[in-house]
Amino acid sequence: MDESSEYDEKALRDSAFRLLAMREQSRTELKRKLIQKQWPAEMVNRVVDELKQEGWQSDERFAGSFIREKVGQKQGRLKIMAQATQQKGVATEIVEDVLESMEVDWFELCAELKQKKFGDDDPADEKEWSRQVRFLQQRGFTPEQIFACVNRPRR
Repeated sequence: MDESSEYDEKALRDSAFRLLAMREQSRTELKRKLIQKQWPAEMVNRVVDELKQEGWQSDERFAGSFIREKVGQKQGRLKIMAQATQQKGVATEIVEDVLESMEVDWFELCAELKQKKFGDDDPADEKEWSRQVRFLQQRGFTPEQIFACVNRPRR
């Protein structure tokens, strides 16, 4: 390796460290951001691999941080899974392992969100019931969780 490429690699590592210092980054996210900064893809792959081996970058740590944030925002398991795997590029197995280790009560989280958004009262009519169900679906809760906390209106 010549002196200029050593300098470039050091500058790339510094750039990666700055990104990691702000918050945890997934491997895919870190690569994407570095490539957007016009770093050569081959060099980015090599440096990100080194950072992973040295323990500076970890998809497991990122997933834990990301999931804690999303649970705090009262998002459901389905939405968290989709965002972590599709947008952030974390392996499904890693996300599932982290979700299982957190032992979140999704039914309680769904009920808390429903109560915060719509109050304690049951929906007055089918239209309001549908609105509440759609809202909770968009937040990533399963039908089972939603129907456990949103009662059908009485006829």
